[in-house]
Amino acid sequence: MKASDNAVLAWQATLLVAMLGLLLVACRSQIEVASAPVQVAVDTASLVALVRAAADADDVLLIEPLRDTQTEDLRQAAQQLERQGDYRGALQRLQQAQEISPNDPALLQEAAEMALYLADWDQAIALASRSFDNGPRLGPLCRRNWVTVQLVREQVGDSAGSASAQAQRIQCTVSAPVRM
Repeated sequence: MKASDNAVLAWQATLLVAMLGLLLVACRSQIEVASAPVQVAVDTASLVALVRAAADADDVLLIEPLRDTQTEDLRQAAQQLERQGDYRGALQRLQQAQEISPNDPALLQEAAEMALYLADWDQAIALASRSFDNGPRLGPLCRRNWVTVQLVREQVGDSAGSASAQAQRIQCTVSAPVRM
């Protein structure tokens, strides 16, 4: 073999190694992008605060039904667990209360808010929807139902669903009649 042939072979080998290196880098980059989806932290406490703020208004006379004492004890236990940051435990207490009063719209909405804390979007929507179906369909609870749905729809990237829920929330507030 001539020196020029050795130089060509060395150059080809170097080129081959460089191409393999580039191929590996390209494959590695694609694998990293595919295996590491972008995770955006969700401040679920802020979501719950927005839901509860939706109830604040001077537009209605609030009438609360009498509650079963056992149900009320479980609700208070859930509130205590929520203050301690044990949202899963709070949700369990609310589920126990639902076994006693399965169609109580306030219990259902409170459970939806615990599901929000836990970022369980499907459960939050299901519970808020059941609350709306069993509730007064007007006033503070109605607004909390629809704000829950609106915020979850935003979290999952459903802008049309979010806009629809916002329109529903607006219908929860009825202006008082003008008195002369």
